[in-house]
Amino acid sequence: MASATIYPSMFSAALLWLAAVNPAEALLEMDDTELRDIQGQGLFVADMIRGDELAGANDYSIPFNFYRIGMDGEMQMNLNMSKLQLGCGGVNDHLSGHAGCDIDIDYVSMMGRDGYQAGAPQSPMVLDRPYIELAIKNDGTPHREVVGIKIGAAMVDGFMSTGRRYYQGQLNEENTGYASQCTPGASIGTGVVGCHSGLNSVSGFLGTDLSLTMRVRAAVCAGVTIGSTCLSVRIPLDAWGCTGRISPGLEGSCGSTQQDSVFVDIAGTRMQTLGLRSAELTIDLLGILDLDVFASLITDARSIHGLAFENTSDFFLSFQREPVSYPRYSKQSPRQDFIDAGTFGSAFDACATNSMATPRCNSSYAVPANTGWWMNAPSARLLDVRNDQLNLGNISLSQAISLLGAPGHLISNPEFQLHPSQNCYGSSTFC
Repeated sequence: MASATIYPSMFSAALLWLAAVNPAEALLEMDDTELRDIQGQGLFVADMIRGDELAGANDYSIPFNFYRIGMDGEMQMNLNMSKLQLGCGGVNDHLSGHAGCDIDIDYVSMMGRDGYQAGAPQSPMVLDRPYIELAIKNDGTPHREVVGIKIGAAMVDGFMSTGRRYYQGQLNEENTGYASQCTPGASIGTGVVGCHSGLNSVSGFLGTDLSLTMRVRAAVCAGVTIGSTCLSVRIPLDAWGCTGRISPGLEGSCGSTQQDSVFVDIAGTRMQTLGLRSAELTIDLLGILDLDVFASLITDARSIHGLAFENTSDFFLSFQREPVSYPRYSKQSPRQDFIDAGTFGSAFDACATNSMATPRCNSSYAVPANTGWWMNAPSARLLDVRNDQLNLGNISLSQAISLLGAPGHLISNPEFQLHPSQNCYGSSTFC
């Protein structure tokens, strides 16, 4: 069946029945049929969804039945963790090619948000209708078994801050063994990574909304180069560029509408880097010309110190022994949710568009969660990132020309000037 009806307790039903009869009459017992006609509200709700009954059923949903129990209420949460590790070792060592944890994050703060930035210290992250869900295989048989457990909420609003930021001469206490020394003044490369700690690895799905404003500097060699030495005239390049939508009032040539947005779906097991292929940057040359150039970015995830969740649906953590595609809370596809809400074409989500939608947008089941621990965040914001230090140094004329077409010049580990947010004050000692 698609859902289970929740009935009030026998005592509550009796009171409702009493209010409808003459108080002078004797109390009468109500049978199940009569109780079904009584409507009431309950704090706890329960449901069962088959893996084949919703739109977009797939090979990772069909083998299961899903049992959900949750609260019809709101939970507020503010927490700090010095270390979050889930799913260390095991089969994913072989799937990912390296030993580690499915989720490994240093210094996590869950808090409220202010726009797309962290809110005030000790402000709450809000979870609307939190629930627990079980994925059951071989339901209705003697071999019935629990394959996965999911902990989530219908809607999450808040900010997650991660990690620490290091400066000149400081030893990175968490990021040891790889670029652990912060290199002062580095704008790209491993020296940048040594200045950050935080998101070491994550298994999950992130449906991100990205924007970046950056100052691009380089010396273009018009002739022959030997190594990094230019044997001819060098033409200086110094221009501001941006990609994605930015908040009104910030510098840059990008807009702030849905059409300006850059939506990127990221999914994988024990991801350690984040990439943006063929990023189109609109750069402003001397204030008289807008020119579209391209770059491909790859950055260590430790450089990303926070994500905003703006009324994000279907945020959950789960762990499963095999891949599972859990049903969405609304039992509808993301596209249908936006249509019903009247926000298709205006909401800042890939699934509210025709041009940037991905296959998940038409499915009532979430992106399949891989074996082990998994985090699902289908609407995360990483907006208004600003980098004024990017210096590509000496580049050849051919490299400069490559900027004019996709995928463009590869930029590894740029310094985004992102900082973790403080979530303590007074006698609090987490920071």
